Amino acid sequence: MQHIVPLGKSGWSLWRDVMLRSAGFPVPQVLRLSDPELAATADELLAGTASRHAYDQVFLEATERLSTNIQAIAGDPIFREAVAWQNRRLLTECLDKAAAGEPRNARGRNHERTITSYLQRYTMKNDTIGFFGPVGWAACTADAQAVTVTHGPDRLARRTVYFESWAVDAVALSLSRREDLRPWLVPRIDTAHRLTGSVVLRPGKDPLRLSESEALLLGLCDGCRPVRELARLPRTAGHPHLGTEAGVLDALAALEAKGVLSLGWEGGVEARPERTLRAKLERIGDRALREDALRVLDDLCGARDEVAAAAGDAARLSKALAHLDDVFVAATGEAAVRRHGQNYAGRTLVYEDTVRAVQVELGRPVLDALAAPLALVLDSARWLANRIADEYTELFTGLHDRWTSRNGARPMPLARLLAAATPHLFYSAQRLPSPVRTAVAEFQSRWQRVLGDPEHSAAREFTSDELRDRFSAQFPAGAPAWAAAIHHSPDVMLAAPSPEAICAGDYIAVLGELHTACNTLESRVCVEQHPFPDRLREADSLDHGTRRIYLVPPKDWATVTSRLAPPSALLAPGYTYWTLRSPSTDAPGRLLTLADLDVHREQGRLVVRCRSDEFEAPLIEIFGELLSGVTVNSFSPFPAGTHRSRITIDNLVVARESWSYPAAQLTWVTEEREADRFLAARAWRDGAGVPERVFYRTAHEDKPLFLDFSSISLVNLFAKAVRKAADSPDGTVRVTEMLPEMHDTWLHDRSGVGYTSELRFLAVDPSVRARTDPPHEQGPAAGTSSRAARGAV
Repeated sequence: MQHIVPLGKSGWSLWRDVMLRSAGFPVPQVLRLSDPELAATADELLAGTASRHAYDQVFLEATERLSTNIQAIAGDPIFREAVAWQNRRLLTECLDKAAAGEPRNARGRNHERTITSYLQRYTMKNDTIGFFGPVGWAACTADAQAVTVTHGPDRLARRTVYFESWAVDAVALSLSRREDLRPWLVPRIDTAHRLTGSVVLRPGKDPLRLSESEALLLGLCDGCRPVRELARLPRTAGHPHLGTEAGVLDALAALEAKGVLSLGWEGGVEARPERTLRAKLERIGDRALREDALRVLDDLCGARDEVAAAAGDAARLSKALAHLDDVFVAATGEAAVRRHGQNYAGRTLVYEDTVRAVQVELGRPVLDALAAPLALVLDSARWLANRIADEYTELFTGLHDRWTSRNGARPMPLARLLAAATPHLFYSAQRLPSPVRTAVAEFQSRWQRVLGDPEHSAAREFTSDELRDRFSAQFPAGAPAWAAAIHHSPDVMLAAPSPEAICAGDYIAVLGELHTACNTLESRVCVEQHPFPDRLREADSLDHGTRRIYLVPPKDWATVTSRLAPPSALLAPGYTYWTLRSPSTDAPGRLLTLADLDVHREQGRLVVRCRSDEFEAPLIEIFGELLSGVTVNSFSPFPAGTHRSRITIDNLVVARESWSYPAAQLTWVTEEREADRFLAARAWRDGAGVPERVFYRTAHEDKPLFLDFSSISLVNLFAKAVRKAADSPDGTVRVTEMLPEMHDTWLHDRSGVGYTSELRFLAVDPSVRARTDPPHEQGPAAGTSSRAARGAV
């Protein structure tokens, strides 16, 4: 299997392709918000070696320096372009005013906080969005050199502007409502339903009996014939009302109202939905109508192209985006923005993705150093995924037993079980479902048995050799419970000032997030921005073989977006598919009809069988993608505590030092005078033993924010977040040390300026190699559950 490299002798493997995530702006830019002189003077006042008058004078001078820097940032063309992509109204409502040197009154300070918030994100967050979060790529190699970095001629190798799928769907829907175009629509039966004779089998509902003409018409809806052709088929001759386009449209509208078919030109979620819509419109047989419909799409695409051509010019970009909005509204009559205020929601019509012009090669020294500690972490992640599967198996079994106790021995429709389980499959960034929380609690207890009490005062260092037996006892091996659980995606940061330092061994590795039971590289943004997308598709297909059973999610699910997954961008013909309704993408392989699927209990386990053929699979496998959804953010080895020390295994930091506080206890954030608040922040930081630079999170933030205690504006931003958190049910503020630190940003541009970065690996379970390696090298038998191998307690 050429796409993977062994992770030492652990049995785990890594994909050769590694995603390099980074900030789009260099680290030094955020230092424009810092004021070491003010921080030093504040500390001297607190120590009794400076007067209050001296401090007040320095604070006044610091605000003047800050205003000068904010003015410069607001006028910076690159910064303005980034903000224009996210909220172009801020150019005139905020940035223009700040760039003009507005007074630092209440409104001016509010603009200052806005600019500060964007700048800390662009410089300190390893993001993947636009040119301020470019995609980069690294490769695992067998080279003896630890790391090699090759730069392209520019910072970005590629910039591409894409439509959000919902925007193209809106155009398709608008066109499909035109009376003159409706005869050219192509109806198709909903994939969750099946027509048998004159009856439609519906998931979770009683069968729907159709009239003879309805059954005939629905049977002719093959996803290829337009309405116009259906009205001319000889088979409809015996039904006069189906002999005209108007009659067929009326009959189809009635079937659409019953939820058994779709009649429109909307398409799936994909990177280039406008191409699919164009192909559909080109099938319109009437030339004048075809050209008129295509003109609407051409106008929209032309406006999109103007947006792409505006790269590098914030003012031109803002105008191009406004023009695109106007074209869209004229074409659809719909608003050009949706889902206000939601992150990763695809709110606007278009988005930009970019590729950083750099290639990184990771040699054996780095991979060998990571192998032992990372393998232990992955062993625990596999155990956690299987433990979560156990919790859901128990839940599903209970739901099935309750249903059969009321309905007798007849099979339970899968749709009924899914409906009953749905409340237990909801999750958010802040709160996981109850079965997951139960598994995570045990997971954390087992980590504590391995390492001891996490609330320790001093940093703790371990070797993988001393921990290996403890990990084996607490996290015994078991084959992944479902197909997607063969993959885990750990983020690893290298703390080093330069590639040369890494090659000299002068670095430490830091574990960031670990995305459990999930291949994060299956997002469209990754596949689209990879130089060889088919290589990723082949790799995923090789790993899964034919085991994967993929639930194609409905388009209206909140988790479905144009850039990310679901739906996966690595779907293969060898997988099996099923869907609920309105699928977000076409299945490239065998598609099961939900209405045909029933749940049976056989020898103590739940299996799913298809009524129309001999298909059978474990229920856990059928629900695998749903389980990955609830599991992906579950990796949390340590419970939130007042204080947790840094924990290192070999050269891998598996937990950064952190602190948790009830927001209400940070009373200094309510100080009205800014100078008093900054001084109190310095005093609190010193008393709490918190570093000068940290990241923090509250219940209102999905991602961490950066805080430098020497910055007036960053302290103000933090104080505002804490005040907001104090009013929420989960009023906790979590603070984590900044690691890597400012000077340890090894990823440079051609001029030598550093950027924050992380390497997103894809780890592959040992069972994948066992499937293809000789028998004497095979690992645990497939199907082994963590319940059967929980190990010592």
